Amino acid sequence: MHDHDTDERIRTERDTDGCDTDDHDRHGARAALYSALAGAFCYPEPEPFADLAAPETLSAIGEAGERLGLEAEAAALREALAAAQLDRVQATHTELFGLPSDDGEYPVVPYEANYTVREDIGQQQRRIAKVAGAVDALGFDFDDEFDERQDHVAVELELLQVLAAWRVVAGRTDGVESEAEVADIETTLLDEHLVDFVPALAADLREATDDDLYRAAADLAEALVTTDHARREATPTTAAATDGGEP
Repeated sequence: MHDHDTDERIRTERDTDGCDTDDHDRHGARAALYSALAGAFCYPEPEPFADLAAPETLSAIGEAGERLGLEAEAAALREALAAAQLDRVQATHTELFGLPSDDGEYPVVPYEANYTVREDIGQQQRRIAKVAGAVDALGFDFDDEFDERQDHVAVELELLQVLAAWRVVAGRTDGVESEAEVADIETTLLDEHLVDFVPALAADLREATDDDLYRAAADLAEALVTTDHARREATPTTAAATDGGEP
């Protein structure tokens, strides 16, 4: 899963920061981008979308992109959000994810199991159950109004956002899991779920639409996930990350 651009981003960040891979500022930046991306892939309800496109959110996206060496991708998302009109974004979201074509297929499927285990229904159910189990293990519940499948891309991106935020405070606050424990959960989600799913979803989005917002969200999500995964591969793997059997 390595590519030259991803490796170069990692080297550049290390050279300019002088910090190790657990730098708290970096995890804060990761949390900011994962949060914005989770919001971008949800259906754009008026209030959440207004928060996503607010100047302070756009500023945070830009700062986080600079911190992680993802300036171009973050800038594209900022520009697309700043120019977006809610009614058009709602229509595009429905066209991409909510309306099947004449042959019954959706232009883009936002569910992980459709990419990672394809049409095996039993494996799909196990994969969905693992995501739901991760949500439960972290002490969260699905909102009663959430009507998507539990392996929706927004759910998995939000899980990474929560874990990245926890890494900012891990080791500083009593009652928060150790950074190593949180890193192991991140590793499992990246390795077993997101690193195959998100790039494939991004490719489908780029093929299905010329909408600036969804293409920018696809590009940034792919860049962030693959960079995170490459960084993880460059560090020693813990036993907890490798023990767990079939995903």
